[in-house]
This record gives sequence, structure tokens and C-alpha cells, in this order.
Amino acid sequence: MFETASELQELQRLLDTSFDKAKQRPLIYEANQRLSARQLAGFGGAKLVAVASVNSTGQPRVAPRSAAFLHGKFYLASDAGSVTVRRLRRNPAAAITYFEDYLLLMGHGKVGFISKADAEFIVIRAEWEKAFNGGRDALQGVDIFLRVDATYLVAFAQDPQRYPASWGK
Repeated sequence: MFETASELQELQRLLDTSFDKAKQRPLIYEANQRLSARQLAGFGGAKLVAVASVNSTGQPRVAPRSAAFLHGKFYLASDAGSVTVRRLRRNPAAAITYFEDYLLLMGHGKVGFISKADAEFIVIRAEWEKAFNGGRDALQGVDIFLRVDATYLVAFAQDPQRYPASWGK
């Protein structure tokens, strides 16, 4: 788990306000199927997620990306010249979804860009390597991290007890 106590509090507030918004629409999950910030912080390692953005004419586009959950946020590693990065530079609005075996994490917000020139890059790179269990090869060709600053984030599981704080590690 990479999150500090204050990051967990902030993440729990985001999950709570997002759930309140989500209740206004029909949901396939119930309140007792929500994951807490502590459970979500256990989202260890790197997972394959779907990242949605829009192209220059506003048409939706989705791409698979590896994501690590660090400090209460999703981070994606990329090449600064990739199509996804170019789209997100034009319009940093993004949505991210992870789902498997009746587990759903879904959020949207703005993307922040962390280039090699940023001090944060070195910190995230080291944590990304840990998330990949030491897989430095996973960062070959990576010269930018995309941080998803979610304004909406929900996390549900059919059986939330399957996901203690250390799940996925």
C-alpha cells in the first residue's frame, strides 16, 4: 500500500461523494458492495484498464493501458508521442475502468502529465517499478506518466470481503 493516512481520508471522501452521485441512477451494485479507500489502496501491482478519451472531433476512443494505483490515484506509463497522450494533451478529460470477476472500479476526471523533467517522475518511476514487482522492463520507452485526478470514483465488488487491504499484492 502506497497511501498515507491523509491520502486514504481524501480517497474515502471521493468514494463517498461519488457513491452519493451514483445512487441517483440505477446501479448494478448495492451500498454493501462498496469497497473502502483502504480496500482500494490494496489494488497492488499493475492492472490492465480501459482509458477513454476523445479525438480531435470529439468522438470517443478507448485504449487498454497498464495502470498502477499509487497515493490514491491511477498512474499510467506512456511514451509522450503516443496517440493517447496527444489526445489527452488536447483535452485532458478521461475515464478509466477496471473490471474482472464481479469487481468494478470506474472513475473520471482530468489527466495530469508528469514528464522526465519533473521531480515527481523519479518518485513515481520507483513506485511503478515496485508495483510491477521490480519490472524495470515495464518502463522501457516510458518518458511520461499520466496521473488521473479523479473527480468521480466508484469501487464495487460482488463480495467485498474478498478484497482486504492487501489484495492483489
